[in-house]
Amino acid sequence: MKDKYQKVGLNYDLISNKFVDINEYEEIVNTYLSDPFFEEIKSYLEDEDYALAKDAVKGLFILAQELQLFPLYIALLEIYEDIDAEFYQDVMKHYDEMIVVYNRIKGVFNV
Repeated sequence: MKDKYQKVGLNYDLISNKFVDINEYEEIVNTYLSDPFFEEIKSYLEDEDYALAKDAVKGLFILAQELQLFPLYIALLEIYEDIDAEFYQDVMKHYDEMIVVYNRIKGVFNV
């Protein structure tokens, strides 16, 4: 189990110290990774509705941090910072990068 977490950049020891029941943790992560906002963000960005995109991303990166999904947290934070700084030319690139990280982590949790 430790190896599968490490393959996607997750720290199993940190996670298991915070979440005693790893099966329960995985159920929580599966629910989180099923959140429709991951895909809806793209629509918000394409529609240039940056306020909705920013709110969605903020909620997702706060939860990613709480769940110790740091590679995903960092990818989401980059999107948030692009929107916050009005670097709209970079935001879709960072969204695409976040989806790669998201799919890699999602594959480990078999969502």
